[in-house]
Amino acid sequence: MKKLTFAMLIITFVLFLGIGRFSSPTVANIVDPVTSDRDSLLNIMTTNKMEYQMVKEIAGDKHNIQYIFNGEKENEDFTINDNIVNNISNMDLFLYSGNSQAKWCTELRSKLNKSSVGTIDISRGIRTSNYVVNNQTKVNPYFYIGVDEYKVILYNVKSAIQDKDPKNRDLYEKNYNRTITNLDKTITETRENKKDLSEYTFVTIDNNFDYFYKTLGINPTRLPEGQTMAQYVEEKKIDPNKLIVVKDIETPFTEQGYRVVNFQKYDNKLSIEGLIEANYKNLYDLIENNENK
Repeated sequence: MKKLTFAMLIITFVLFLGIGRFSSPTVANIVDPVTSDRDSLLNIMTTNKMEYQMVKEIAGDKHNIQYIFNGEKENEDFTINDNIVNNISNMDLFLYSGNSQAKWCTELRSKLNKSSVGTIDISRGIRTSNYVVNNQTKVNPYFYIGVDEYKVILYNVKSAIQDKDPKNRDLYEKNYNRTITNLDKTITETRENKKDLSEYTFVTIDNNFDYFYKTLGINPTRLPEGQTMAQYVEEKKIDPNKLIVVKDIETPFTEQGYRVVNFQKYDNKLSIEGLIEANYKNLYDLIENNENK
C-alpha cells in the first residue's frame, strides 16, 4: 500500500512539472506583444501647427501628436494655465522652439512634471541671428525658413523620438532621410537653368528672411531708416534694371517702379518644404519674367 501511494505521488509530481513547463511560454507569448505595442505609442505635444507638421514628417501616423496653438499671433498672446501644465505633464514628449518662444516657454517648462515628460528644444544647435523690432534687438525667430536650419530642426525631432522609441529608430531614420532628399531635390529642380543671382542687387526693408537669404546665397542690403528707395538707388548709383526689392509679404512698401519679391512666412497651409519651394519660385519667376520682356 505504501509503495502504491509513493508511486502515485511520483506520477502526480511529474505531471505537475510537465504542465508548468509547457504552460508558461504560452502566457508569455500572449502578454508581451500587447505590452510592447502599448509602450511604443508616444503622446507628443508641440507648441504650434508648424512644429506638429515637422514631427509628422518624422513620425508619420505612428504616434499621438498634438499642438497648442496655430501660429505667430497665438504665440504672442499665449498665457499659461494649470490645464495646459497638467496636460503637457502627462505627455511623453514636449517639443518646442526655445529661440522663438522665449517669452513664455521658460516659465512653462519650470512648471512641468519632468518625471514623466521629456522636454526638447528642437531649435538647439541653430546659429541664430538678431534683428531690430520697434527699436529692440531680438532673436530672429524665422529660422525654420532657412534650409540648413530646417534640417537641424528635423534632426533634433528625429533624435528625440528615437530616444523615446528606440525599437523603431530605423523607421524614423528612413523618414528623416526621405524628407531631406525630397527637400534637396526640390531646391535643385527649382534652381535648374535659372539666372545667376549674383547679377542682381538686392535690397530689403525688413530682416525677417535673413536665414532664407543665406540659403539663396544672397546678402541683401537693408534700406536705411528714413530713406526712400529712390534716394538709396541714386546715392549708391544702382542700375534699376538690376535691382530687386525682397521683403516679407506683410511689410508694406508703396514706392512704385521697382521689382518686388514678397516672401511668405508659415501660414498653416503649406508644409515647410512647400513654403521654401514657393518662396524660391516667387524670386526666380520674377527674374525670369523680367528677362523675357
